[in-house]
Amino acid sequence: MAAFINREYDYAIRICAYLASFYKKEFKSVPEISKKLFLKVPFTTKIVHQLKNNHILETIQGKYGGIRLNVSPQKLTFYDILFAMGFDMTINECVKNPSICPLVDHCKIHVYFTDQERMIIENLKNATINNYKITDEELS
Repeated sequence: MAAFINREYDYAIRICAYLASFYKKEFKSVPEISKKLFLKVPFTTKIVHQLKNNHILETIQGKYGGIRLNVSPQKLTFYDILFAMGFDMTINECVKNPSICPLVDHCKIHVYFTDQERMIIENLKNATINNYKITDEELS
């Protein structure tokens, strides 16, 4: 069974949750983030690059550089992060493409799946990263 949220998306949320603890205070390096979250450096680098390109993270090069959130943790949602990572979720093909089913106009199952997808997206949009911060103390 395929995961609804794959590892890459999950780790993107975790990286943002970790960086939320240091918002506007300090930058963290890719190796430091990787070590704290038990991720491989190349995988972290790939995720950071994608989040940076979508303005979720900011990076600074150099000795005192690193990565930090570019969006307030109170405003950054799980949905924002997933969307930046390319998340394209649908619960059922008929929700994404209703024209594939001739029954869709009278189908209670279609209505059910449409409602479920709407609720999931709404919940992801209401979950701010601020409520899920990961601190160094929690990781020790």
